[in-house]
Amino acid sequence: MIDLILWAVAVAISLPLLTVSLECLAALGERSHPVAVPAPPRVAILVPAHDEAASIIPTLTIAKAQMAPGDRLVVIADNCSDDTAAIARDHGAEVIERHNPDRRGKGYALAFGRDHLRADPPGVVLVLDADTLPAPGAIHRIAAEAVQRNAALQGLYLIEGASDDPRVAMSTLAFRLKNFVRQKGLQLLSGHALLQGSGMAFPWRIFDSAPLASASLVEDLQLGVDLFLGKERVGFAEQCRFTSGISSLSGTLSQRTRWEHGSMASSPRNVLRLLGAAFRGRWSGWTLALDQAVPPLGMVILLSGAALLLLATAALLGLAIAPLVLLCASLTLFALSLCGVWYRWGRDLLPASTLHRLALYLFWKMPLFARFLLHRERQWVRTVRRPAEEVGRKNPPSQFP
Repeated sequence: MIDLILWAVAVAISLPLLTVSLECLAALGERSHPVAVPAPPRVAILVPAHDEAASIIPTLTIAKAQMAPGDRLVVIADNCSDDTAAIARDHGAEVIERHNPDRRGKGYALAFGRDHLRADPPGVVLVLDADTLPAPGAIHRIAAEAVQRNAALQGLYLIEGASDDPRVAMSTLAFRLKNFVRQKGLQLLSGHALLQGSGMAFPWRIFDSAPLASASLVEDLQLGVDLFLGKERVGFAEQCRFTSGISSLSGTLSQRTRWEHGSMASSPRNVLRLLGAAFRGRWSGWTLALDQAVPPLGMVILLSGAALLLLATAALLGLAIAPLVLLCASLTLFALSLCGVWYRWGRDLLPASTLHRLALYLFWKMPLFARFLLHRERQWVRTVRRPAEEVGRKNPPSQFP
């Protein structure tokens, strides 16, 4: 009986370690090549905005500069108490205002925007957060790819900027690992990707019937899973880059709390639904389910340390040693894959001289994990970031990817 418990611990911890390792190794082994795309369709850019008067102007300015005749830029001023609507109108956007304090969140705002677009549907809808800047050519490229692939697409959505606080730098690297490396690996392993909130493109056929209205803290993640289960494709368009500015320490903690609490709360249901699809013959569901079963990596590392101590103690007491061997092998592969990712894509954020501060980051995250059990985040909270345009002035753009 004790041996079975030890095996259960080893397998439960090894599965997320191996899943992340395989995603990272797949991304490291693949080389991207530019792909020709057809002429872009007519695009409607939807910008859900809640009290974004201080940050929305650069997004509108850059988006308008990329628009072609017939494209539309629609700002959804959602439950705003500031001048977001007036500023957006002054900068050439169509503005629709929504006032419903009982139904807060991006999903409800997007559903409101969709109702507005139905009178004159575009070819593709692009969703941009109010603080997100599209790279040159990104808007029409992702729109054209969405039509070419007949799929919802997630562009490469990153946080830009440097921070003197190692906790913010490590959180930014974790964002890069999730939004680029693991997304790329998941696409290669399963043929599908997940949605991440900003820089998302949808052919109108998909957007028109998508289950948008949701109170979920991770409505983008939930939408991607729902689309897969509805037999739509979700792809990753890594050559279409979208960036937001880096947050302060408090803003970073607020964002991580909302996202990680939301993803952990939705994970069990998503995993079960994806496994159900896999058992019905949609083999990609296995890979997506494993990805969704991975807790936040800080928690994975902390749980791995506790499991390693438990299994090593059991082995020293003369109990089964094989579970310890399995966990050690999984941890070794995990560490090597993360080192490879850091060497290729993370040294600009975390020089080697700062890696010893990883423990500080893990201790900083522990209260976040404890709050999930004791006082879980249940309502959407706006993340305050430095404007991306300001980040670009103060910090030269990184060479990633």
